Amino acid sequence: MVNIAKSSARLISSFLFLFGILILFRIKSPSSQFSSSWAFFQSNNAVDTMVKKLRDSITWLPLKDLRFVDSAMTGHTWFMSSLNDIHEKNEAEHLYFPSEKSKNRLLCVKGKNTNDGTKNSYTLAWPESLPESAILLKGLTFVSYTYYNHQNLWHGLCATAPFVRWAMKNQCSKPTRWVLFHWGELRFKIGSWVSNLMMANFGEIKVEEFDQGDGPYCFEKTVVMRHDLGSMGMENKLKVFDLLRCKARSFCGIDSGGRAIEVNGKGVPIIRLTLLMRRNSRSFKNASAVTDIFANECERVEGCVINVVQSDDLSFCDQVISLLVSLWHV
Repeated sequence: MVNIAKSSARLISSFLFLFGILILFRIKSPSSQFSSSWAFFQSNNAVDTMVKKLRDSITWLPLKDLRFVDSAMTGHTWFMSSLNDIHEKNEAEHLYFPSEKSKNRLLCVKGKNTNDGTKNSYTLAWPESLPESAILLKGLTFVSYTYYNHQNLWHGLCATAPFVRWAMKNQCSKPTRWVLFHWGELRFKIGSWVSNLMMANFGEIKVEEFDQGDGPYCFEKTVVMRHDLGSMGMENKLKVFDLLRCKARSFCGIDSGGRAIEVNGKGVPIIRLTLLMRRNSRSFKNASAVTDIFANECERVEGCVINVVQSDDLSFCDQVISLLVSLWHV
């Protein structure tokens, strides 16, 4: 009985010892977990504070800077005037975000004014600290600024062609959207002819209208052109327009192999001359007189056939076909 009592006492003592260790572990464990949780909370709080400070430090600047009215088209221009272009030999000047030059910050814009560019603004922000309530637009955005008019055939082409060249150098990248500005004012349309040409090269054209709210809006990736063709060299211009001609033919289902030489009844090769006329402010004051001059000159050349068409009466592909018919026979 004495041995049993001693054994029982030892067993009870061992049990109490182990129980004490477990209690001690349970007491220390929550404290350790609490310390870790507190450290984590403090770390997160520090990050949140830093993000808030970065967000609060953002400075919005007017898209159109009236201080540079006299140099609106040169250097950094009056559009996003605080930013300097990327310069490459024989290439159009441009901006790209995010980049090392922008310290990996994204471009953000605010305002949808279509009459006063000083009321629209821009800033740069890190992805982790975008402006309050900002909407992030994913994908590649082409921001096209022109001093002139995107709906004018020539000026619209000069404003958009540099993006074709940039894409040629960057794995034929295609934009998710286009954003258009004129004097810092938001625009929503590219001229029909230029729009079709860009569609032939890039596919569907989506002009951003910022209809998801009052913004601000930030772009995941952005290319900005604000000098039209700018410093693009002649060789690169020819490459761009050669590509666009090829794309237009494919878009319109035209066989790029051309046609056989066409001859008249006398066996003389036919030379087709097409006058592509325009209406309104871009028309000739006396279209009949101009037509007569070309018709008279055409009569002096054997095999010459003149064709007069109004560009407004033709679709994009009709115009491409009309011009190619003339080129094939010159």
